[in-house]
Amino acid sequence: MRRYETIFILRPDAGDPQIKETIKRYEGIIAAGSGEMIETEEWGSRELAYRIKGERRGYYVRLDYVSPGPVMNEVERNLKLSDGVLRYMSVLVDDDADVAKVREELEARNRRIAEAKAAQEARAVSLMASQQEKIEDAPEEIMEAAVDEIGGPEGDGQPD
Repeated sequence: MRRYETIFILRPDAGDPQIKETIKRYEGIIAAGSGEMIETEEWGSRELAYRIKGERRGYYVRLDYVSPGPVMNEVERNLKLSDGVLRYMSVLVDDDADVAKVREELEARNRRIAEAKAAQEARAVSLMASQQEKIEDAPEEIMEAAVDEIGGPEGDGQPD
């Protein structure tokens, strides 16, 4: 089977329940046509580069699925007929995709992302701890610098 990616932009004024319902509808079209969903990503509401049907913002959704060609055509036909869809685009990602292999690649990618995020958080915590140490040590260093500047406790009060 072929692997497709369809991205579509919904009107932003549609409520959250209606957006979820619309996404489920297209997932259902794919499932009814013997296709299989790999991933659904909701990118959320974003500013458009230019007005589309009078709208300045749109709600972006990406569907990643494996299906026969006619299923993708049916998804696009329904997107074209829907008043709530501002734009859509489907792309053939792989001509002969193995669903199990695609899912493994997706899980591996998600693991790498999670590991990178955990490493980044660990670096941030470490950096914050070192900054906190510098802040705690700062009063002593400032005091020592001030004492050195005025000549120390046995000094005459005149700078060196």
